[in-house]
Amino acid sequence: MNEMTERQDPIPYSQTQFFTDLETAARAIQAPFDPVSVRKMLGVFDAEFRQCVVQLKATCRPDSGIYYRFFYKWDRDLTQLAIDHDLITQGAGPIVELQQQVLSSCNGATRAGIDFETNFGLAKIWTFTGGPTPLSELTELPAIPQSVRDAQAFLNDAGLNHVFFVASDFQQNSMNVYFGLDESCRNEDWLCNLIRKTGGGPEDPTLYQKMLNSLAVSTGVGTTFRWDRPEMGRWCLYGLNVPFESETPAFELPPLPDRLKRFQQQAPSLNVSPQYNIAWSFGKAGYYTKLEKSYSKDADYFLTCEMGGNLSHPAAIR
Repeated sequence: MNEMTERQDPIPYSQTQFFTDLETAARAIQAPFDPVSVRKMLGVFDAEFRQCVVQLKATCRPDSGIYYRFFYKWDRDLTQLAIDHDLITQGAGPIVELQQQVLSSCNGATRAGIDFETNFGLAKIWTFTGGPTPLSELTELPAIPQSVRDAQAFLNDAGLNHVFFVASDFQQNSMNVYFGLDESCRNEDWLCNLIRKTGGGPEDPTLYQKMLNSLAVSTGVGTTFRWDRPEMGRWCLYGLNVPFESETPAFELPPLPDRLKRFQQQAPSLNVSPQYNIAWSFGKAGYYTKLEKSYSKDADYFLTCEMGGNLSHPAAIR
């Protein structure tokens, strides 16, 4: 087996350049942009943005901002750093306490990164559970919403049993549970059945097979819950490392809405060959699409060699 080599960007990360590039990406899709907020986020977390893989994200929903994040796997207490700079509030309750509880309770858990939005500021803090963790273990955490406990049987029936990431979403006052997706679930019957139960699917059923073709070996499903509501809000299916810039892709690529086409084509990147991840959101919140584009450092290398992922596509070798 060939050892993977980490690719280097021709130009290193610069806070000044990244600010300009975020402005450019926002203009490309008419996204809101608060320069004061963006400068503060980039300043507080300057060391992390310089050290880590950085990624941009947009959704097809009009008026939503550009999201920007760094992937993290080190020891600095990012939540405390955010509290110290008044980006989130100490004592705000379970949404803040949740991440530390995951870190303390899950063997091998590590901090995983932070998402920011160009108009809101700090949007989401992530934790990696350390590997596939039974959902039943996480429901024992005091900060987990009751709605997650109530949905456990439904999630298990859907084949969603093992959790890899947990996030606190300060923009939506919600939290996310991210599951690995078993091989038995990677088929159209499973996808259509779950959409029928939750609602919020696309009008064009031919999209389902294109979605499934985009799934890497390591892929997953993200779910959203709140502390003040009894039901699951939405769920997302993730296609990782999708070759949107390839002239000869090995499988039929899923279509991008116009806003995301502009994001894909015009959002700057320091990478010679950016990595793209796509996600489709279903459920009561309505169907929509998200696209992630790597900005600096080698996302493929990090997800493969640091996180143990497999970004190859079974559909490409059939």
